[in-house]
Amino acid sequence: MKCEMEAKATVNPTENLNKVIEALSNIFDYDDLLITDDQVTVCGSSSSLIRFKEFLEKRQIRDTTRKILTNVLKHKSDTIKFKISKQAAFAGRINLVEDDLSPLGEIEVIIHTENPEEFICWLCDH
Repeated sequence: MKCEMEAKATVNPTENLNKVIEALSNIFDYDDLLITDDQVTVCGSSSSLIRFKEFLEKRQIRDTTRKILTNVLKHKSDTIKFKISKQAAFAGRINLVEDDLSPLGEIEVIIHTENPEEFICWLCDH
């Protein structure tokens, strides 16, 4: 499945930069890491999402993930955007969130792909 992924997490003044990087590393096998004063961004391709896909299967949340991703997909768009809990990622779990729930913020994931429906099937199917 061909795609480009980007995951961004804000580093709040009360947070440890290394813990934010660890949260992203727990979920994604990224190709590039960019650190700015207040944000960590990881980038990669579909291979960066294999661990994420395995978490979905292990936690048995593929159907829920499919619904969330289908709902956020804009018609005629090649971009899928969603958020996952930074705290859950740090603990090695995936928790997709539809609203900003945590005072520390979430990890925003942006997927660019030519065929979003096919991508969602690849990510959420057995």
